[in-house]
Amino acid sequence: ELVHAVWKILLDEDFVNAHKNGIVVKCYDGVYCHIFPQILTYLADYPEKVLLATIRDKGECLCPRCLLPRGYFSRLGLLSDLAA
Repeated sequence: ELVHAVWKILLDEDFVNAHKNGIVVKCYDGVYCHIFPQILTYLADYPEKVLLATIRDKGECLCPRCLLPRGYFSRLGLLSDLAA
């Protein structure tokens, strides 16, 4: 939730508008340029990706909603699941 809240702050209405329509900025050399700010990449290691995907890592239950214990994960998708 924290990472999503931070991205919501970063991608506010002003940034989205500047990304779509561009902004005019006076550069260091005195020339005015029309720029379009972008976020090009976001690198994350596995625990950060797990956090962004809102799944659990190294916990007893892999999913934050269904609370299926890790030991039963291999039993998902069996024919008996279709009957339920």
